[in-house]
Amino acid sequence: MTVETGKTFIRKNIYGKVFIMTFSITSSFFKKHLKIFIYFFLIIITCIVYQNIHKHDFINFDDNVYVTDNHHVKNGISPKNIIWAFNINDRNDKVYWHPLTWLSHMLDYELFGLNAGMHHVTSLGFHIANVLLLFLVLHLMTGMIFQSAFVAAVFAVHPINVDSVAWIAERKNVLSTMFWMLTMLSYFYYTKAPCIYRYFLIIVTMAAGLMAKPMLVTLPFVFLLLDFWPLHRVELSEVKTSILNIKKIPFSHNIVVKLIGEKIPLLALSLLTFIFSSLSLHKSREFISTDSVPMALRISNIPISYVKYMVKLIWPRDMAIFYPFPETIPFWQVISAGLILIIITIGVILLIKKSPYLIVGWLWYLGTLFPVIGLIQGGRWPEMAERWMYVPEIGLLIIISWGGAALLSKIPQPGRVITTLGAVIITALILNARTQAAYWQNSMTLFEHNLKVTPNNSVAHNNIGTELNRQGRPDEAIHHFLQALRIKPDHDGAHYNTGISLDKLGRTDEAIEHYRQALKINPGNLDALYSIGVDLDKQGRTNEAIGYYLRAIRINPDFDKAHNNIGNALDKLGRTDEAVGHYLQAIRINPDFENAYYNLGNALEKTGRTDEAILNFLQALRVNPDSEMAHNNLAGIYFDQDQMEKAIHHYQKAITIRPKNSRLHYNLAVAHYRKGNITQAIQHLQTTVKFNPDHAQAKNILKRLQNSQISK
Repeated sequence: MTVETGKTFIRKNIYGKVFIMTFSITSSFFKKHLKIFIYFFLIIITCIVYQNIHKHDFINFDDNVYVTDNHHVKNGISPKNIIWAFNINDRNDKVYWHPLTWLSHMLDYELFGLNAGMHHVTSLGFHIANVLLLFLVLHLMTGMIFQSAFVAAVFAVHPINVDSVAWIAERKNVLSTMFWMLTMLSYFYYTKAPCIYRYFLIIVTMAAGLMAKPMLVTLPFVFLLLDFWPLHRVELSEVKTSILNIKKIPFSHNIVVKLIGEKIPLLALSLLTFIFSSLSLHKSREFISTDSVPMALRISNIPISYVKYMVKLIWPRDMAIFYPFPETIPFWQVISAGLILIIITIGVILLIKKSPYLIVGWLWYLGTLFPVIGLIQGGRWPEMAERWMYVPEIGLLIIISWGGAALLSKIPQPGRVITTLGAVIITALILNARTQAAYWQNSMTLFEHNLKVTPNNSVAHNNIGTELNRQGRPDEAIHHFLQALRIKPDHDGAHYNTGISLDKLGRTDEAIEHYRQALKINPGNLDALYSIGVDLDKQGRTNEAIGYYLRAIRINPDFDKAHNNIGNALDKLGRTDEAVGHYLQAIRINPDFENAYYNLGNALEKTGRTDEAILNFLQALRVNPDSEMAHNNLAGIYFDQDQMEKAIHHYQKAITIRPKNSRLHYNLAVAHYRKGNITQAIQHLQTTVKFNPDHAQAKNILKRLQNSQISK
């Protein structure tokens, strides 16, 4: 059968007609609902990358500050904690002002507790929302569906974004970007029909974004870029007009002044947020002095970082959570990187009329990355960080997507080539990003990979040591802490953590020496002050211990553990009334501080305030129903008050928690005896002797009761 004969057969054959009709309908349906298919596609590829994120744990790098050790977050959303989140004064959390991010973490804790997987899922949800909004905004503004879809798809699965999605402490990044996208969407609708109500929506969404992370301070400048392209609110001669129904205005200085004036309220918001963030960092002493990272070194690193980020976007490999800041930078590297940036800038300016998206994308990248380029530093500032590219990369992706489409449109069958090339790029990025996301499973997998990528990394060694400490492997941990100190001798955190390991090994004097070294480097190291106090207290040097606790409280009046330990020390010295005041302070700061409730209960019982003591032991049990000590102490009070039913109840609860505790069995036996339950008393006395054969009192009472039973 010839080809022509075959075609004729298909046309005449009923099955052939059905096939052609089905294909036609499917093709028509696909074209009609193309955007819906793209949305589903974007969701699916994002979920493929982060398929196992719900199995990931918290990491020991800032997740403790944001969630696991933050009692404000763990107390959930309440008027008191909302005030704390918005407060810029007396901040001791070592992070800048971003109240909406705090509220987000509080809500997660209320819903999921310390289920790390669900916290990760929330962050993934924000990332998916950002992907979909990015596609929507670009498509609405440009009318180009495939270029917009490509940008959104690369943004969804690029390995450079894994830090932002897989790191719970980076919730601020994905949350603020969602409001960034919503603000862009609001701005688009405003430009179609400017009015006060639509402008107010821009202000609201931008303000929300700024309260999630100050990264949105550059958004007003991005709007000026969008005015030029793709919105074409102002046009140069020979620039192609927008396909959208937006009023085009010929270029003039008056129009530029008007568009800038339109952004002044938004710039005021940015300035206000910058002030709040700066004040909060100063309050928490988190700005790095130029003695630590010299200004000349910071400036030298700027052009190199810009180039490195572009390389990472094009060739994403050897990525790490923390890149140590270099000690020196060769001058030739600075000059070379600067020349690259200058050449690109000149190129996009020369092509401004023919390809306006080039200069918009380029200035988007340069401008939005500038706040985190390292000129002003706070906290542990790395050489660079992929998470800072979450928004700036969009500018480069616009250049790649629109520029690539323009170049490939000149070759034969461009559609097929573009589709194939796009599929290859997306697939490669998915595979790479899945590998990168797997490193974020826990602290050990993450920082071991970090060491492979950056071998001389004191932060990575320090965090591996911290995880080994948590796992009860202090000898191995010390090795990593000493490696961290070899690389960076002024690493106060590594000195502090070495002290923790030495304490675990019982080498208290050596531990104290490392804590003191940490304090020499950083006199405001609260953990070191607290730990010296604990060790001195163990050695019986209680008054010295109190001095260190008081120093910690002077730095941070809300240091709940220090207040609790001062209470213990004062109580030990017989100053119980003063101890009560510090326990109450600890509870005021942290209403879920189990140990403070227990210690307060003990102190109140000593002073004869047994009713108040009972209430505090019950509060300790509210926080931790498995507190054997609280049950035992409650039982003791009820025993003294001759409330044997309650005493027996709490002794039994305590025994359920610690079934082999001979003391508890003995106390319960005596309570049963007082109640007249001789059989139960004998049973628990026998158990007491079983677990403690040297318990003379239990033996004597047991013998007497057994003889009494025999005589009966």
